[in-house]
Amino acid sequence: MRGTRSGWSLIPAKKKSTIKRSKIIQIMDLDTELLEYHAIVQVESPKLANTIIENLDGKTVNGLFLKPHRYQRRFPSRDRRSHTQASNQGEERRTSDRRRSKIIMRVVEIV
Repeated sequence: MRGTRSGWSLIPAKKKSTIKRSKIIQIMDLDTELLEYHAIVQVESPKLANTIIENLDGKTVNGLFLKPHRYQRRFPSRDRRSHTQASNQGEERRTSDRRRSKIIMRVVEIV
């Protein structure tokens, strides 16, 4: 992690070798022109993932507040809201996809 001491980590030292891969994604919102950074880390076991999430939750690193969570991959084809049936169902209040449409994403670092 840039800007931290050499050897510094919130991941338990004995568990470092269990990280399979990681990447940092930069997202620019074209409406607000703000940048966000997201790190995706794949580890060996779900138990280790939970430990890392608990260790990082609420911490501040280099002035940035961390709020880690499990990654949820979402696909439009698996959206349970059927747009053809939306007019028939009075209970569906979401009229459109809530995801941001005007963004630029790029992978800035792979470790």
